[in-house]
Amino acid sequence: MPSLEQKKSLSLPVLDGQGRLPARTLWRSPEEHAASQAAPSAGDISIASPEFPPGAEPPPEFTSSRRSFVQLLGAGVALGAAGCFTKPGEKMAPYTKRPLDLTPGNALHYATCQTRAGIATGLLVTAWEGRPTKIEGNPDHPSSLGAAGVFEQASLQSLYDPQRAREVRHRGAGSALRSFQLELSAHGQRLRKDGGARLRFLLEPSASPLIASVRHELLSAFPKARARAYASWSREASYEGARLAFGAPLEVRYDLAQAAVIVALDADFLSNEPGSLALSRQFARRREPTAEMNRLYAAEPQLTVTGSTADHRVRVRAAEIARLALAILAQVNPAAGAAAPTLPPEQAKWASAAAKDLSRNKGRSAVIAGERQGPEVHAIALAINSALGNLGKAVLTHAPLVHEVRAGPSEVRGLVEEINRGEVDTLVITAWNPLYAAPRDLGLAEALAKVPNVIYTSLFEDETSARATWFVPAAHELEAWGDGRAHDGTLTFRQPLLAPLYGGVSEVELLSALLGETERTPYQRLRELHKSKAGADFETTFTKWISDGLLPGTAAAHEVHALKPESLRPALDAAARVPAEGLELVFAPDYKAYDGRFANNAWLQELPDPLSKLTWDNAALVSPATAKRLALESGDLVDLELRGRKLRAAALVQPGQADECITLPLGYGRTATTEGVARGVGFDAGALRSAAAPYFDRGLQLNKAAGPAHRFAITHSHFTMEGRSLALDVNLMELREHKPNEELEEQRRDHPLIYEKIPYAGNKWAMAIDLSKCTGCSACVVACQAENNIPVVGKEQVEKSREMAWLRIDRYFEGPLEDPKVITQPVACVHCEAAPCEYVCPVNATVHSDEGINEMVYNRCVGTRYCSNNCPYKVRRFNFLRYNDDYTDVEKMRFNPDVTVRARGVMEKCNYCVQRVERVRIDSRVAGQPMKDGDVVTACQQACPAEAITFGSLHDPNSRVSLLQKEERSYRLLNELNTKPRTWHMARVRNPNPELG
Repeated sequence: MPSLEQKKSLSLPVLDGQGRLPARTLWRSPEEHAASQAAPSAGDISIASPEFPPGAEPPPEFTSSRRSFVQLLGAGVALGAAGCFTKPGEKMAPYTKRPLDLTPGNALHYATCQTRAGIATGLLVTAWEGRPTKIEGNPDHPSSLGAAGVFEQASLQSLYDPQRAREVRHRGAGSALRSFQLELSAHGQRLRKDGGARLRFLLEPSASPLIASVRHELLSAFPKARARAYASWSREASYEGARLAFGAPLEVRYDLAQAAVIVALDADFLSNEPGSLALSRQFARRREPTAEMNRLYAAEPQLTVTGSTADHRVRVRAAEIARLALAILAQVNPAAGAAAPTLPPEQAKWASAAAKDLSRNKGRSAVIAGERQGPEVHAIALAINSALGNLGKAVLTHAPLVHEVRAGPSEVRGLVEEINRGEVDTLVITAWNPLYAAPRDLGLAEALAKVPNVIYTSLFEDETSARATWFVPAAHELEAWGDGRAHDGTLTFRQPLLAPLYGGVSEVELLSALLGETERTPYQRLRELHKSKAGADFETTFTKWISDGLLPGTAAAHEVHALKPESLRPALDAAARVPAEGLELVFAPDYKAYDGRFANNAWLQELPDPLSKLTWDNAALVSPATAKRLALESGDLVDLELRGRKLRAAALVQPGQADECITLPLGYGRTATTEGVARGVGFDAGALRSAAAPYFDRGLQLNKAAGPAHRFAITHSHFTMEGRSLALDVNLMELREHKPNEELEEQRRDHPLIYEKIPYAGNKWAMAIDLSKCTGCSACVVACQAENNIPVVGKEQVEKSREMAWLRIDRYFEGPLEDPKVITQPVACVHCEAAPCEYVCPVNATVHSDEGINEMVYNRCVGTRYCSNNCPYKVRRFNFLRYNDDYTDVEKMRFNPDVTVRARGVMEKCNYCVQRVERVRIDSRVAGQPMKDGDVVTACQQACPAEAITFGSLHDPNSRVSLLQKEERSYRLLNELNTKPRTWHMARVRNPNPELG
């Protein structure tokens, strides 16, 4: 793990484009726009001379386009158009004397951050001579604590994506960035004349002080302008729920380290939501059976990561969650005036047990409402927490972190109404792809056609860019300066790792251009904004902030608010209403594409869904009972209709799904022609969303459609263990009472070997994986892919079981498939002492190292695949095709130089991150110190937010891995085969409530 002294700040300039200037203004008044709509002109842009530096003459053939000039450059120079590095505008010099702190062949680590839902997560990025190759969590940042989720890590793939937008476009034709900036600045001057009365903004929700300062300047310069925010998965209901409970919109966050009992009301807090990495860490640390173990109750319509981890889970349709919450409130605090609703027996039993458990743990519990639920559920959850005395302990409230607490469909509706009234001349959009993400019944697409000047920025050319007047490529977060707020309010800094590969601009630069400040960089703005927070030595202090990635001591302080019964009453009345009958439709952010913004990321498309194990697709999730009633099987095409909106999708029977409830993951079915790998993958669930019910609705009509069944690429289609002892679990009370567990004891029993034991003079590397902590979030899988240069193979190859992931997460169901228990189990090469693969390899390509690592010698491998056939764990991957041959030069920049990029025809597998072992060995030799426990951290171990993976040497009896493998719940996978795995698993510990069995 890099120390803080190893983190270095990096400042690279944003590259300005040089090129065509328009012969006339490109900004239109409403009258000009109406005329152009009636009779569009053939060419809006002409090219002026400043394409070349002063004194340079263009070639004679260069007359009207950049294309003719590029054609003269020849194939060698033309490679620059494929996205190679561009030199900064400032003077550069090669390092004949290497710069301070840069040693070729040694990586540097830079602190930065990424934001989602407006909240920043602190990261450490590994860079080799300026090339970012690995993203990990910043151990000092409260939102990551050293871990990194799938979205944070996979953003590296998006950084180098050759399908990113490269060119400023005006009405579809190419332009130059500098031309756009100058025109936008001039247009801003014209808008000032009436105070920006016809100027509107549709922005991405943000908690960044830097962006807030720019937005404030904009609204000061254009006092009559109006700024709105939109996010397809908005947290607006949470703020509105706090307003109902306390009279003011508040940020609600949780400290699960203080919670002995947790109730999740349709809340997937272990995945996808802001602060989930920190919550996973807090939750997992209280799953230790040796300490006071927490207990989790979950109520939800579809099986989630959080629900699969729960000790007690109940299937509840989304519209019925409110009544369930009301039942808990009525038992916890009868004085609240909430009448207990009548619930189905299973739900009533679950609610009663949860309420009693909460009451026994007053001040030591938390009730969490999910973002999908309405304000009334959030208000009731706060009322329960208030009655239990949880506020200020496990449940914290303070002023909102984001600048825009309203960022739902109502904001888009207001904008559309203004456009339809003819009040908008210029619209600036930084919100992610609203034409795709917003409910279609709002009519945003039709409204944009009435706006003369629509400016939009995004990483990719997408559905919204096709309708924009001006489209500007956006800078990736690893290419731009900025700041943000962590989930607890801590001020966080973002620094670029490299100059924009494709000439993109940040939101700050785009908005600054409208103010006419094209020369004032985001870096300068950032320094000016935070200068007052530093002491006398600003340079040293600011450099330390950037190096650390955060400003300590800036977390938001908890605010005490009294519950307001009079404002809570409407929430109680709304929750008491009986939902309408009919088939329910529920929307969910996808675990891989989220709301669609990560859909073009091939790493994520090929990452198996944590529960369904589906890749390269989404599906209409149906419960086994509902599928039986409708005569559906997985892969059947279904026609869905809701209030006149129609969609054809493919059904997937999902154990654990609530009956009479269909879940549609968002983020697929992309139609933009330049969207790359996302185009045509899955179906667009957003086609059925409405502004009135953007998250769930009743009245869905479902009919089985004719036609061949859809082919899913699923990596783990076997649901159960079929009586085998694979992923084991134990009951907490039985474990503490040391009751015999035959299944566990059998998998721990030593069997005699017919071969002599191998002596290890140095280290004896081993791993322990705690199933009690593992949530199946898949962060380790992406970490392994990034660290080891593992390729993606595409849907067709995954269908043939040719996926290349070295680490997989098996998921098993126990009990009835309608309402099963779930257990997840990470499995990679277990590095057997008596490895079956080694005995059958004819060329000795798979061998044991002198420290017990089962290694692969790629140069020896001839592809017989005998080792794979003889491996009982099925963890070896064969490189069937030339998966690495088609990468562009830019894509190759993401490769880890410590790991060989494999050619076709060799076997691959986990090697315990042997490159990291050797790096630590070299560093320890240089320092003259022995390797210590914890020095070597594998990629999967480092990324895991739950700390479920431990690595170390068994020769150290006090090492963490030695102690874990001695625990009574540790066992060897497939121990009956006597392969002597070096990786041990630890049985999952369940903490059930005796009242629920």
